[in-house]
Amino acid sequence: MEQYDVVVVGLGIMGAAATWSLAKRGARVLGVDANEAGHALGSSHGKTRATRESYFESPEYVPLMKEAHVLWRGLASEAGEELLTMNGGAYFGPPDHLVLQGVVRAAFEHDLELEDLTPAEAMARHPGFFIPDDWQALIERTSGVLRAKACLEAFHNVARRGGADLRFGEAMKSWRATDDDVIVDLASGPVRAKSLILTLGPWAVDGLAADLPIHGRRVTVAHFDTQRPESYANDNLGVFFWSTPMGVYGGFQHIDGQGVKLLRHDDGGACTPDTIQREVTDADIRAFTDFSRIYLPDVGDKVLDAYTCIYTMTPDDHFIIDHHQASRNVVYATGFSGHGFKFAPVVGEVLADLTLNGATDRDIGFLRAGRF
Repeated sequence: MEQYDVVVVGLGIMGAAATWSLAKRGARVLGVDANEAGHALGSSHGKTRATRESYFESPEYVPLMKEAHVLWRGLASEAGEELLTMNGGAYFGPPDHLVLQGVVRAAFEHDLELEDLTPAEAMARHPGFFIPDDWQALIERTSGVLRAKACLEAFHNVARRGGADLRFGEAMKSWRATDDDVIVDLASGPVRAKSLILTLGPWAVDGLAADLPIHGRRVTVAHFDTQRPESYANDNLGVFFWSTPMGVYGGFQHIDGQGVKLLRHDDGGACTPDTIQREVTDADIRAFTDFSRIYLPDVGDKVLDAYTCIYTMTPDDHFIIDHHQASRNVVYATGFSGHGFKFAPVVGEVLADLTLNGATDRDIGFLRAGRF
């Protein structure tokens, strides 16, 4: 039977980051995924993701996010690719909205620089936006764009160079833990490891067997081929977040070949990878165009691309990273609730800490499963 220090099951962005961190530390690591590399069935596909430090979900994320930015730059150097463009982010909405209040709180507690503009000043700088007079416009420079597909491939490639064995199209059938190790039954046969990491993405809802209050949420993403890309120039702003009566929307300024990207962050039907409606409907697109006609009037309605992904949600929208209740030799990360991608390198380091050392010095107490 093959023997490893750690087996990682699930090679989306979190599992890929874990294999990268483990390989850097000299661990003998096997990573497996039931699907092919770069598949679009979960939460790690697409060309871009937003990153930000003024973290409205909770100020507790800010130190982790600061470290993640350092690690992203390190990965970029290792991979010889540009992965992160820190070109700024904007938050628009009523000053009493929880998102705007959360941004201000995180910036205050961690001494982050925020530029507070009037709606008129923000619209003069970014002519493609309409911002109501009684709203707030906050600009954060420590925000920007991650090249998501390139990030995932970089983790895979650098991990392999470090000695990690990555196998795609290799499903895990089951696992069982003893006092000393874990037997992982794969489609090709069993392997033995000192530790197991489960980074299952939306398959965690049924696959973790850890009695967690998680569920899948269908999310639609659309790219629009605006006829006025100069209205959404990305040289001084990369991403934006709108807290509107229609919901919380996120988006990316115009990128050649990708247009303006929009998504609804705070809503979507419950689903699993097996039950999700993957086809993007006319109603999905209409929700975007209804939003953009008010707040991004130069975007237009010509769709370049549209697709779905699955958020794995927790009741409080915070991640879960912990040892499995069945064994200290099994560690998992789940429930990233639509805002986890940017944290991948530091989550990978935490998972490596927990498997190789049994604990981590990083402050993840607020992410433990025991809060439920």
